Amino acid sequence: MADYCRQCSIEILGEDYGDLKDLTSELGTANGLFLVVICEGCGVIQVNHKGTCMSTGCLKNHNKL
Repeated sequence: MADYCRQCSIEILGEDYGDLKDLTSELGTANGLFLVVICEGCGVIQVNHKGTCMSTGCLKNHNKL
């Protein structure tokens, strides 16, 4: 099964299906802790508790500085 971060899910599938949501806690996100996952669109990335790609170097440049 393919998993997508929030941004890729919206871009590719038209809505956020929450594939990578709730893998971490809101408190963890607030403390800068993210989970390393594989998104079929971005590659190996870090996501927050909402499943949002937080990596600056993902293949889609979701968090380009």
